[in-house]
Parts: sequence; structure tokens; C-alpha cells
Amino acid sequence: MKRYSLFLVAILLSLTACGGPRTYAGKEDFQADPRHRRDFSAMAAPVCDAARRVLQGDGYIVEKSIDQDLIGTKEFPIEDERHAILRLYVTCSQRTGGSTLFVTATEEHFDVKASSESTSIGVPLTPLSISSKREIDTTVKTRGETITNRRFYERFYEAVQRELGR
Repeated sequence: MKRYSLFLVAILLSLTACGGPRTYAGKEDFQADPRHRRDFSAMAAPVCDAARRVLQGDGYIVEKSIDQDLIGTKEFPIEDERHAILRLYVTCSQRTGGSTLFVTATEEHFDVKASSESTSIGVPLTPLSISSKREIDTTVKTRGETITNRRFYERFYEAVQRELGR
């Protein structure tokens, strides 16, 4: 009986450990990550302008949101009806003796999914019926993630520094 109880407890513990969706909020410690920030000796406005020119020069569509915030978006075809979107979220912040550039990038993948819809209406005991059928294409996000590659961010900061030097 004791062996059976231990076995049952082990099964229940493994089921509770595997069950439910995975969450990430509990793992956040809000420590500064050097990938997402770089200090510059220039003021915030010129740094933000340089970041905008870097993005636009590489084919990004740049939206200016509030003050010194930018969102750069670029779309990449993958194959057939699939595509990926790369987004850079840039914030320029003034600090004593210069500015800080904060950058986070995300990559999202999309696919076109076709679905069909059919409707049929008929009158009982008569040969009369009306039917319709239509196909609908819908863009579906298949995955998305924050880019963690350090070299990606370094290339961006280096390009901003080069643009500031011009």
C-alpha cells in the first residue's frame, strides 16, 4: 500500500509540473541587459535622428510615436505565402553628458491560411435549394520572439555611431 501511495504521489507531481501553459513573468528579474541599451556622448535628438537614418537607409518603414521613440518595420518574404516582419523599437533618452539609446527587436512569422465557408438553404419537399460557397484567406501569426542575438544589436549601435560621425 505504501509503495502504491508513493507511486501515485509521483505521478500527481509530474502531472502538475507539466500541466498548464508556460509563463515567463515569474522569471523576470529586471536586470539591465547591455544588448538593449547603449550610451552615447551626443544629445538624444541627434542620436535618435541617426537611428532613424540607419533604419530608413536599410529599407525600414519608420513610424515616429511619441517624442524620441521610433518603431522601424521591415518585411521579408520567406516562401509562397509566408513572410516575416522584423520590428525595432527604439527610445532615445537624455542623460547628463549625453544620451542613452534603448533598442528591442522582435521577429514575427506569418502564413496565409485558407478556409472555406459554405451555406445551403433548401425548402423541404421541393427541389428548390440555394447554396453558396466562398474561400477566405487569413493571415495568421505562426510565431514571434524577441531577438536576443548580441551581434544583431552591436551592428545596429555601430551603424548609429557611424551615422553620428557623418
